[in-house]
Amino acid sequence: MNWFFLFGVSLLFVPSTLAHPYTASPFDRLKEKVASAPDTIKIKEYQNFADSVLHKGRVGDALTALRDALTLAEALKDDHQLSRVYVSLGQLEIDQGNFVQALGYFQKGLDYLKAVPNPREKVIILLRIGQTYFLVNDLKQAERYYLQALRLTRQHKLGVLMGDTYSELANLEDTRHNSQKALAYNEKAISIFKDHNEDYISTLFNRAIEYKNAGLYDQSEQIYRQCLQYADEHNDDYLRGYVYVNFPNTLLMMNRLDEAERYAQLALKWSENGPDRLKIREDVFDVLTRIYEKRGQHRQALAYLRQKTMYSDSILNAEKARQLILAESRYQAREKEAQIQNLDQENNRKAQQLDWLSAGLAALALLLGILFWQYRLIRRTNARLKASNRIISESYQKITEQSVQLKTLLRELNHRVKNNLAIVSSLLRLQAKRLEDEGAVQAVRDSQQRVEAMALIHQRLYLTDTVSTINMKEYITDLFDSLLLAYGYDKRSFGRELQIEQEELDVDLSILLGLILNEILTNAFKYAFENVEQPFLRVRLAADEASDKSHLLRPQLTLEVQDNGTGLDLRRWELPNSSFGKRLITSLSEQAGGKLEVSNRNGTYYRLVIPPLYLPQSEAA
Repeated sequence: MNWFFLFGVSLLFVPSTLAHPYTASPFDRLKEKVASAPDTIKIKEYQNFADSVLHKGRVGDALTALRDALTLAEALKDDHQLSRVYVSLGQLEIDQGNFVQALGYFQKGLDYLKAVPNPREKVIILLRIGQTYFLVNDLKQAERYYLQALRLTRQHKLGVLMGDTYSELANLEDTRHNSQKALAYNEKAISIFKDHNEDYISTLFNRAIEYKNAGLYDQSEQIYRQCLQYADEHNDDYLRGYVYVNFPNTLLMMNRLDEAERYAQLALKWSENGPDRLKIREDVFDVLTRIYEKRGQHRQALAYLRQKTMYSDSILNAEKARQLILAESRYQAREKEAQIQNLDQENNRKAQQLDWLSAGLAALALLLGILFWQYRLIRRTNARLKASNRIISESYQKITEQSVQLKTLLRELNHRVKNNLAIVSSLLRLQAKRLEDEGAVQAVRDSQQRVEAMALIHQRLYLTDTVSTINMKEYITDLFDSLLLAYGYDKRSFGRELQIEQEELDVDLSILLGLILNEILTNAFKYAFENVEQPFLRVRLAADEASDKSHLLRPQLTLEVQDNGTGLDLRRWELPNSSFGKRLITSLSEQAGGKLEVSNRNGTYYRLVIPPLYLPQSEAA
């Protein structure tokens, strides 16, 4: 018996994890710590962990913890716990600037509370939804959810939350430049906080800003000084610093330039160690620019303007970097989850091998003689085949590596294009916040939606194995749902019919059809259903059979979109100088080589026919 061979066979079954120890992550250690705790405690601990690491910029770890919490809540079938986890997921998306995804999570959290008698948490979620719409400058939707929250707080006598709601309404009306309503809401909030012995200094601070915007500069100054007195009494450096930042705007309007400059210089000094340093210094240099312009010292005003511009550029660059880091964090989180799943599968496989080894040791001893004879025979055979196999193996490996590299490069390209489009979308959203003209804001928001429609194409390309075609059924469904949510419609009460018969299309045509659909659906959601109780939309993408299929590369395509709205003014549609959206739809249709028909059929009806595409005769041959 060859005992060296026996020892070598036994080594084949030693689990590889002994040679490659796995270092537990902080979240893995937390899971071990609470392994014996009830699931409700685990969910709470996972949420607390996600909050703590999110503040440190570890988005991937936070997302992993919240997904595990969601899995536990779904297993418990506890609507209360599910609601809380979805709210945490929504807040995570808010921190990353993904407002549409955040609204979806908040809405799910609200849906799970419908059968739960907990009005306090319902109000909190309604306020979160309103704040999200406020961040994207959709003030009408924000007001809608704030007023829903207000009705609940009045119905259930939730005093402090009622004060919070009035405070949010005050900020909203101040943004609308409706100073009287803003001050009235602010006064109600302060009165409620006083009645409940709640700290109302932040609301009082907002009142100083609202007085300034209303042109009541004496009242604004009086409240700013009250805030400074409060900050001195409570050693609140955070409040003191923000008074330094905002007080100069009031003093400037009162033509007290020296005093305004003194507080601005104090704000600059405080901002060296304060929060949000870049934005604060941008605001302070802006007010210093206006102070020196008012003095007529234009050289110094120009110097301060350059400082303000420098910080504006820094903020923009920091936002770009943040978007890139967040995208990379999401990618790393997905990679980490895949690695953990692979490790679990590998450990399970090794454990099964160890069990099989224990059960088969006795049988192995009887078969060793046969195995040794087979081993010698196989070695002689392998020696003859080794030379030829090496050549085949090396050629196959090179081809495989080139194929994998090409696919990886194409997916990375689509990944980068999607990220760049996401940055453009974020820039447009930031620009919209700085605009006051509603028409300009709407135009920028429309442009942002067009960019997001193109980004959705490239997102699908790098998330799938195919790199040259798009699954139109999935893409149109995602585009429809995102626009439905963006314009505030309830998915459950909105009727839709998606008939996507041509599921796969090449990328170039997919982008054109995606932009055309984005314009048509946007027009429908904005204008078609104003007085319609049961809105309905039908989208159909069909491939019609061609008579000659000998050289057919792509069949004839027909895109139909129909709503049950108020219809379209066809005379206005035919005008050469009509809306930009109509001109864009017409131009894109011509670029796709199609013919567009528009009519009214119990609503607006669009029909785009794109003729079949044939291979040239030489290529077909």
